[in-house]
Amino acid sequence: MTRILGFALLFILCSVTLMAAKNSQTFYLSSDVQAGNVQLPRGICEVTWSATSASRVQLTIKTDDKKTVTVPALMVEGKGKEDRAGVVTSVVNGVTYLVEIHTRNAKFVFENGTKASK
Repeated sequence: MTRILGFALLFILCSVTLMAAKNSQTFYLSSDVQAGNVQLPRGICEVTWSATSASRVQLTIKTDDKKTVTVPALMVEGKGKEDRAGVVTSVVNGVTYLVEIHTRNAKFVFENGTKASK
């Protein structure tokens, strides 16, 4: 009985880890950017997300210097599996804003009122 309980606990822990890994992605910021009302420094960041409704999510971005920012975004499912992450930025009045984050399986569009320049 103890052995079965141990295997069940191990299975649950592995499942939770895999689910958490599915909702996170590491990406690189090549310059300082504004995300929401917070300035993010250049460097490697990790984004995690949780759904608040069908297409709305809360993104939590953690930077190298352990700064954590939570911002609302719209999630647009990716059409195929991408092999890398990326960001879209927009410069407005000399300030660089983070507009989109692309992950392996989804695209997130920030709700900060800025538009990507075409």
